[in-house]
Amino acid sequence: MEQRNMFLAFALSIAVLVGWSYIFPSPKPDTELNSTSVSATQTDKQQPVIAGNHAQAPELRPTGVDVNSVESIPNPSEEKSKKIFYLSNNLLRLGMDDRGWLTEGELLHYTESIEPTSDFIHILSTGKGHNVYVNSGVLGHQRVTPFVLNKDLSNRHQKVFTATLKSGEVWQRTLSLKPDSYIIHCEDRIIKGAGFKMFRQVVERNPDKALDTFYEHMGATGLLSNVLQEPSYDDLDETPVKMSATGGWTGIMNRYFLTALLSQEGNDYRYYYKGDGRSYQAGVLDDGVLDQGDALFISDIYMGPKAIAVMEPLNLDLERSVDFGIFSFIAKPMHEFMLWIDGFVHNFGWSIILLVVCIKIILFYPSHKAYVSMAGMRKIQPDMVRLKELHGEDKQKMGQEMMKLYKKNKVNPLGGCLPILIQIPIFFALYKVLLMSIEMRQAPFIGWIQDLSVQDPYFILPVVMGISMYIQQKLNPQPTDPMQAKIMQFLPPVFTVMFLFFPAGLVLYWVINNTLTILQQYYVMKKLKAI
Repeated sequence: MEQRNMFLAFALSIAVLVGWSYIFPSPKPDTELNSTSVSATQTDKQQPVIAGNHAQAPELRPTGVDVNSVESIPNPSEEKSKKIFYLSNNLLRLGMDDRGWLTEGELLHYTESIEPTSDFIHILSTGKGHNVYVNSGVLGHQRVTPFVLNKDLSNRHQKVFTATLKSGEVWQRTLSLKPDSYIIHCEDRIIKGAGFKMFRQVVERNPDKALDTFYEHMGATGLLSNVLQEPSYDDLDETPVKMSATGGWTGIMNRYFLTALLSQEGNDYRYYYKGDGRSYQAGVLDDGVLDQGDALFISDIYMGPKAIAVMEPLNLDLERSVDFGIFSFIAKPMHEFMLWIDGFVHNFGWSIILLVVCIKIILFYPSHKAYVSMAGMRKIQPDMVRLKELHGEDKQKMGQEMMKLYKKNKVNPLGGCLPILIQIPIFFALYKVLLMSIEMRQAPFIGWIQDLSVQDPYFILPVVMGISMYIQQKLNPQPTDPMQAKIMQFLPPVFTVMFLFFPAGLVLYWVINNTLTILQQYYVMKKLKAI
């Protein structure tokens, strides 16, 4: 029985870690929200829901309004713009073309790689391949002239544009960007356009759908009626999502960055998510307000990092986009504590090490109980082998004798498993913290590890992890079944290969955790004379 339990525990470990190879895919360059094309602005670097889970949504179409402009989005390459207007501060450089589309967005404090010549992160871009941009329009009214800049009303942090609709009304847009802010303030005014309505949407084209997994969502997202919406690409291919909410936000995100349309608090809006296999939209329909006979539409756009320290002070609940999963009640305090440690050591690698040490201290007692049980199992292993030789064919007799052996030596065969099971939520939460933390992105540790969010370039940490796993295996009670013993022998090399492509920060956690486990387990077994 104890061998079956032990084998079950190892099998569960294999299942968890094999699952993690899919749950935690190897990170790709942080251009997931960006096009592979190079923007002309690179030469001017500045210094510092799931559809089926919702109640029946209201109809998207406003009565008597043609929404073809929403449901048929042209390819950026099909409607050529002639001019780009730029607005920037010390954090963000934004480009709007003469169609009124936000087609360029550079994050001036984030680069695509750690190379000195690396380009800034392009959170918005258009072109071939994967790209993300923001566009908008007046429902049922076509724009017939391009947007032009009103220089008299514009300044460094505010740009005013005008265009003309086919029906003759003037569309005036004002974009504002304050210093030290990732939020663009947008006011669209349709002069003498009472009753007009607008749509705004973030569009993502040609995404890598494999990056959107059960454990880590990428793509369309939003917070509507205080519920986080995360419709998958596959769901949107089949069924669009239509919802109504007061306030809220909607947008497109990847692991580290978010582009979100922020609605006005207290106003009612209709939201939608839809896709067709290659293009996906997260949008909102805005009825606007009447201002002296004009239709006025006010909104904000967040384009920046998914950093809780940046988003939380905004009081817009944007930090909800950093989804720590079902164990968030453990992960959030853990993340805050790790950042607190980093405030002293100023090295994210050492922060991970100290966090693991603290967790091992907290879990010392249940771990100790598990190792005591393992030591007891190890001490009676010769007797177990003898019983197997005597009663191997008679399973009932074998079970009875095993129970007598456990009782005689005061050994609980489940004692080694249950304390470990208690720790599983903590380990899951820690993995989620290390995976989702933008603070780990491009964070150096020591020596050859200059980016904890990507794999170890020389595979040193995975090899050390495999060695530590082998040592752990030798300290554990050995299976009496020859087949089980052979399977266990393959685990260290198999796991080493799996960990070759894990982010170095995650592998560092495993190395430190295994090392501390070995020290504690060796002490217990030496003290109990099990080795």
